[in-house]
Amino acid sequence: MPTVGWIQETGQDRFWETGSEPNSCPLPTTYPCRYCAKVFDSIAAREQHELEHPFLNPTLFYRNRELGSSQLLITALVQPGDIDARNISRMLLNGRPLDSVVELTEALQASSKGFFNISYANEALEKTLKIELCIADEQQLSEVDHSFKMHFSKGSISDQMLASFHDSVRHCGTVEAYINGLVRYLHGLKAKEHHSEITSFEAFDMRFNQAVDSLKNYNTALALAIRAVIRFNRNDFNLMRFTSGVPDLDSATAFFRGADLAITAPQSPDAQLPVDQATEFILKTLLPAYATAGLSDLEQMISLLSRRYLSLQDTSKLNYLCFCKAVDVLDHEAKTKYHRKLRYDDVFNSLIGEA
Repeated sequence: MPTVGWIQETGQDRFWETGSEPNSCPLPTTYPCRYCAKVFDSIAAREQHELEHPFLNPTLFYRNRELGSSQLLITALVQPGDIDARNISRMLLNGRPLDSVVELTEALQASSKGFFNISYANEALEKTLKIELCIADEQQLSEVDHSFKMHFSKGSISDQMLASFHDSVRHCGTVEAYINGLVRYLHGLKAKEHHSEITSFEAFDMRFNQAVDSLKNYNTALALAIRAVIRFNRNDFNLMRFTSGVPDLDSATAFFRGADLAITAPQSPDAQLPVDQATEFILKTLLPAYATAGLSDLEQMISLLSRRYLSLQDTSKLNYLCFCKAVDVLDHEAKTKYHRKLRYDDVFNSLIGEA
């Protein structure tokens, strides 16, 4: 059976078998550290020492966000300071060497549309990044938002309406990713409502994920609101520290983080955002009735909502709402029942405490 040193010994034997200069050594006698000036007598000693050196990972940042993926879409004008670098000793832009991120920034500022291949590295590692530059035209963003509101503010989403919306904004080429994100969100809603012929209920969150990915580079009121709705669907309440522009949603988010329920002012009917049925039911029916309704009243209302429209996250929100009401009315039996349903929920178990 081979031993740990078998390959090294075999390599040395073969060197001598082929012949060598007298007094020459077939293998290195010292092993210098690849990060500092220290030298060691064995590979094992060097490797043990190198563990003490932090791994210098070449990293690019865009607007203080570390670029962990290999692709970046830039939709707003690049400003000085938007791009930063760490642990980078060499950089290429479309094969041309760059001396600093200032040069990279200037190259991106010189164009409003295009593709850029960036290679950046240090002595330990090399990475690549593909940048698509497509600066969004503000007028086209406004046109897309207006068309979205005109088509979908009533909440109805049909294939004909989707086609009509897409046709109305087809000319808005600088915001194509934005349009795709809105359409993916609508497809996710249709799937969750069991109205889609191409996407199953189980895959609605995949559409939501695609929507978030396409909308993450845009900070319009519509994009912020849609991302907030998707996080609400996923029970990502701790990520929603800023207002979404939808007062009912912000109030509900605070409640599901453990705060008292706040009363919100009525919203203008021309500023409606299409959401899934479960979210609308929570925001428009359950939470407005929470203060005056009894636990049995809430449970009765919840029983009217078909389970086929509920995800596991929706069910957890409903159980938490009933748990809070049970605590309010000092119903220990109901509190225990809903505590049992929530105790293994990663989001709510820290809020419900001990039964």
